[in-house]
Amino acid sequence: MSNSATALALLSALVWLTLAGCAEPPVEGDEQAAEVPESAAGRMSYGAGFALASSVREQLGEDFDAVGFRAGILDALADRELQVTDAQLEQARDEIVARRDASQGAQAADNLEAARTFLAENANREGVIVTDSGLQYEVLQSGDGASPGPESQVVTHYTGRLADGSVFDSSEARGEPAQFGVDQVIQGWQEALQLMQEGDRLRIWLPPELAYGSRGAGADIPPNAALVFEVELIEVVDP
Repeated sequence: MSNSATALALLSALVWLTLAGCAEPPVEGDEQAAEVPESAAGRMSYGAGFALASSVREQLGEDFDAVGFRAGILDALADRELQVTDAQLEQARDEIVARRDASQGAQAADNLEAARTFLAENANREGVIVTDSGLQYEVLQSGDGASPGPESQVVTHYTGRLADGSVFDSSEARGEPAQFGVDQVIQGWQEALQLMQEGDRLRIWLPPELAYGSRGAGADIPPNAALVFEVELIEVVDP
């Protein structure tokens, strides 16, 4: 395959992969879709532009500025000089990073306080047991099978929620149990699993330090979030 054909194939793959997951709503103020040229080159160029804009918009989030982005695109297409210096770009980046860090730090502090309050109230509920680590659990169903050790593999069904009840993960919803090593999961899960026997079903409440802590996990679990799981231990598979 020639270099030009390879480049076109890579561009096509980028466009299609990005379009598949980045179909964003129009920028506020845009009242109608842009005209797309009918030629193959026009359609491919449109797709590349859409993919690029979608990717940049997703990366910058609320810091994305459509006016600035369009100005940069137009200057590049007209082969004009960059209108900002490297130092100005670096300063802008540092300002955005500092603002995001401050916002995330404030959110983490608020979440930690909310988690402490939630768990303190929950600890007083009838049937809730609190361990020395701060793990809280309630027995929903008792089994009489084997208990896992720290090196065991286990098969479980589970549903994970935030303190407000919103579900962020569920093997039950997927209709397929999960198998993993006890030592491969978060600290709160490791402790809870070793308290269980096959056939047990527990509801567990994890303080942030036994879950994902100040880093959170992806877009679904914010920093310093208390987590609630319903866990069924189906089988212990010893190594």
